[in-house]
Amino acid sequence: MKLLTSVFPRSGRVLPAGGWFTLAVVVFVAGLEVAGRYATSDLHDGLGAFALVGAGVLVAVRHRREPLPWVIRLAGVGRKLTGSAAWLRYDHGIDLRGVPPLPRRTPPVVFAIIALLFVWGLVAAGAWLAFPTGWRVVGFYSSYTLYLGFMLALWGALAAVTFVGVFVPIAVLDKRLKNVVGDTDRRGAELAAIVGYAVLVATVAWVVPPVAVLVTCLVVAVVAWVAYLPPGNDGAALLWRAATDRPVFAVPLRRALAVIVGLTALLAFDILLTACGGRLFDVPRSDDTMPLTALLGTVTAWLLPGVLCVLGAKLSGARSGDPARRTPPTLHVSGADSTTVRRAVQIARAWGWFVRAAPAPREPGQVGIEVVEADASEAAEFNPHWPLKVSLADLELRAVKERLDRRDEIKVRRQLFRGLQKLFKRASAFKGPAGGGFWLAPHWWFVEGVGREDADSASEDAPPLVGPAYHRVLTARARQHAHAVLRATQVDMIFVEDGVTFRNLERALRVLTELYDVHGGKRRAEEMHFRGIPKVKAMIHEYEPGNPFRSDLYPEPKFDDLSRVRVLHIFRDRGAHEELTDQPFDFSSTPAPVGMWG
Repeated sequence: MKLLTSVFPRSGRVLPAGGWFTLAVVVFVAGLEVAGRYATSDLHDGLGAFALVGAGVLVAVRHRREPLPWVIRLAGVGRKLTGSAAWLRYDHGIDLRGVPPLPRRTPPVVFAIIALLFVWGLVAAGAWLAFPTGWRVVGFYSSYTLYLGFMLALWGALAAVTFVGVFVPIAVLDKRLKNVVGDTDRRGAELAAIVGYAVLVATVAWVVPPVAVLVTCLVVAVVAWVAYLPPGNDGAALLWRAATDRPVFAVPLRRALAVIVGLTALLAFDILLTACGGRLFDVPRSDDTMPLTALLGTVTAWLLPGVLCVLGAKLSGARSGDPARRTPPTLHVSGADSTTVRRAVQIARAWGWFVRAAPAPREPGQVGIEVVEADASEAAEFNPHWPLKVSLADLELRAVKERLDRRDEIKVRRQLFRGLQKLFKRASAFKGPAGGGFWLAPHWWFVEGVGREDADSASEDAPPLVGPAYHRVLTARARQHAHAVLRATQVDMIFVEDGVTFRNLERALRVLTELYDVHGGKRRAEEMHFRGIPKVKAMIHEYEPGNPFRSDLYPEPKFDDLSRVRVLHIFRDRGAHEELTDQPFDFSSTPAPVGMWG
């Protein structure tokens, strides 16, 4: 008995701390390896994967309560591997200036990822060629646990693609239904759309092989590469550098989008090829050893066409609505004589204008003229009535065309200011309690609407959008005019502080339009041009690496350190204390020693 009592108190030292739990984990893994040799399909693999996930959860809970030494060592190895991959991380920002131009170069990691995806595709194709009924035999002759880990990653990727394939088309449909039916009816219609879409995709996946979808992914990747080749001249670019002491390079925004689309298409191709490569030209069969994976891959594959349609519609809409493009103005021609009207239409089309002739009604924003005899013409009047009465001879004069151009510009400018007033009014409802401001950039195609930045927000993400999108309030030509004015005056974005009324904002914007009109778009805006606007302090700052905005009196909008943006800040005027100056010194009352004068 004394011998037993002397042994039992030391039994805790037989294994180190957490040793019994570690031993149980080892026994579980060994049992899983043995059980995996008797599994015949990936349905059994699914049960094993579920058990492996449960064991992982238990290890995490146990490690949180009492750290396990081997988990700590594995975490250290993971940190070392992450540190060795530090070359994959880049500092990034956005360049809206473009001047002076930076050297253009795509990050090397992009080409490394392309090579990795290419090798992945070759390995997946080779595995399916070697094992047509399923390559799960690889796990039988190797580590079954590692095989289950890979299958968990594959199933997780398929689940992520499935979620995107269901969510994206339904989200677009939900926006359409919101404008047609009420909230209650919309929820019912949305549920019916989800069920109907899922049934349709499942039916197609059960009958039609997925080879067409994989070919489509390759076609999208090739089209993205073709779109990547042109250098791009939209003025916006992504900036990146490998480290703080390394040079900064630029990637045009259109090239960056092409890279993202191409890599996503290649990734989807590899995932689908890995999941259902043995059934590209045939439907699932009963003798398959991987029926679950093949079914998931096929269903996921047939969800991608909906995503591609939505993506194509978005890109097409972004291109057609790009404010950098120029849409010709529209001239509405009316008159009593149809012959002269047809001749006026020919002259206007020779200018490059769109033309609408009576009896078609004149729509808002269209410049109207009425073709009359020469003695009834008002082309030379100082303050004529519109539509302008002109003769055919007047239309041949350059002065008349310039007058019509100016009339069109005034109409478009009015549309711009009316639309901005609506946007400002709706966005003002989202003001935060701690103050902040709004970001305006209607002249960039990739900015959807007014952005909100609160003073108490520490997030460096893009500002959340408030109010309606630009394209819902502003006409396409109004945004194009904003692009012409702001790019000519070299204002990339506008920050409006809370408390600045739209009337004061309009005054500041009219300074830009007057500067654009007077100097023909060849002079950039400076702070001195905004002097004299009451209750407003306008400041222009050029964000660039090493030159952040600093002010003790005015809020500091957040921007990435690597970005290059010229921002017009419109603040509330702080009054006479906004600038600290030294007071003049009066020497007349300063005492001086008498002895110094002798």
